[in-house]
Amino acid sequence: MMRARTSFALGAAAMLAACSQGIDNSRLRVDVIEDRPREMSVARAPLSPASAYLRGATAQGLVAFDAEGRVVPALAARWIVTDDERGYIFRLQKTRWNNGREVSSVEVANALRARLAEMRNSRFRRELANIDRILPMTGKVVEIRLKGPAPNLLELLAQPEFGLLQKGNGSGPMIAERSGSNLFVRRREEDASGNIILEDSRVRLAANTPSRALARYALGQTDLVLNGRFEHLPLLTATKGNAAATRFDAVPGMFGLLIVGNGPFLSQTANREAIAKAIDRPRALTSFGITDWRETLTLAPETLSNRAQLPRPDWTGDNVAARKEAARATIAQWKNANGEMRPLRIAMPRGTGSRILFARIRADMASIGILVERVTNASAADLLLIDRVAEISSPAWYLEQLSCSATPICSPKADDLLNEARQAAARDERIRLWAAAEVELMATRNFIPIANPVRWSLVRDGLNGFAQNPRGWHPLQYLGREPT
Repeated sequence: MMRARTSFALGAAAMLAACSQGIDNSRLRVDVIEDRPREMSVARAPLSPASAYLRGATAQGLVAFDAEGRVVPALAARWIVTDDERGYIFRLQKTRWNNGREVSSVEVANALRARLAEMRNSRFRRELANIDRILPMTGKVVEIRLKGPAPNLLELLAQPEFGLLQKGNGSGPMIAERSGSNLFVRRREEDASGNIILEDSRVRLAANTPSRALARYALGQTDLVLNGRFEHLPLLTATKGNAAATRFDAVPGMFGLLIVGNGPFLSQTANREAIAKAIDRPRALTSFGITDWRETLTLAPETLSNRAQLPRPDWTGDNVAARKEAARATIAQWKNANGEMRPLRIAMPRGTGSRILFARIRADMASIGILVERVTNASAADLLLIDRVAEISSPAWYLEQLSCSATPICSPKADDLLNEARQAAARDERIRLWAAAEVELMATRNFIPIANPVRWSLVRDGLNGFAQNPRGWHPLQYLGREPT
């Protein structure tokens, strides 16, 4: 009954979409999709999607991402990397915290140390391992000293989680203010005397469930919907007329099944590979009607510039029918030796898209003699659907998601190779070690790649400052501005 009411509401909203009266770029409304919306807080860890947008807008880090996903200056006006790649030296801009106090290198260093300490147990913990010291220098200079090279450090520091606060105050580029139940952010500038001036234009930011965000868009009550994921895709078809407004970001990352159970069946590499062989990836992805959603067969993207050329698994050259025949024989052999097996539990997020994907996987598994059931609690699962956008452009990010701290089926040798790569001074040596670790993990088969992640937005015609980008991140401070 609830699904019927939701579909009716979305359909009614779609019919009223024509009532929308264009867009006012000085008064923008942005909805961020969250399955369970929470009150926004820049201090929360981990940040909810809407809170990440709020922190990224009001508490800039040393660097940031622009509208197209490039690393650009923020608190730091410029920077240099030392010859040994173990030091990043940042020269700060002359700017002020949102409370009007001038930013100093000591405050920035202290704020960054505090934030790194908060993030040590976060999803960034592996990337932070090489940071040794943060030193305030004379004037407006901050140096980050490393235990080993960190070629993707700037990408890490540009994440919204590393926007810096000093006694609760950020340094822009926007300031948040509340009016009743609404939260707005306004761009700030500084005059010649250092006084902070707020622009008249503003962005109203809200977190809403997928169905509510799409209904609000169709009714003309919001101008931009962010953070659409694969499980929300079927809702787009319920609000007809949104096809032209939908923007897909070609984001790199991991989308597939992580082995989190270690029972008798899944402990056998041949059985895990049989599951990988049996999944008909193109058929599963075309169920969503996205022509540019592509299957993946390797752990790290083959297009990464710092990834060695590695062969795909030998079975990937076979057609799906041949793969399934080989997988069926493997499963039959295991059953003959061990007897029938209980259904495998696959943890997936809630949402219609998850039900569609699970139905495809269930049919593929049934065709080789495996029963599966869907659960929403990862702690009770044998396989977990991973849907993560890569924070940094390095094979190391992908491989470290599959370390022995992340899954019970792992390769200690791959972990050792990754540790060696962290200390390797030469780029070619790092690439060689990453490649060796990837070969180990591919043989382990503790992760079954299916596709690249998919992220989408709904963008009102006439909205300025929005750009599709390979990070799926759309900073609020650029919205409403004419392209330069």
